[in-house]
Amino acid sequence: MLSTTLLARTEWWEFLDHPDTLVLAIPIVAILIGGVVSITRLLIRHRERMAMIERGMHPDLPQTPNMRPDES
Repeated sequence: MLSTTLLARTEWWEFLDHPDTLVLAIPIVAILIGGVVSITRLLIRHRERMAMIERGMHPDLPQTPNMRPDES
């Protein structure tokens, strides 16, 4: 069983070792990571908006800092 696993790792490494494979793999990995990042941003933004709504705030209004009149 160990020899089968070692053989599979060797074949996999030989497959990745070719420059042609890397030329295709790098853009594919970049697109996948970009998709994961964008979905994560959407989920975080959704949770923030839901929290604002639960607190009675309107999520589409611009947020202004709470400043006293004497502060500039």
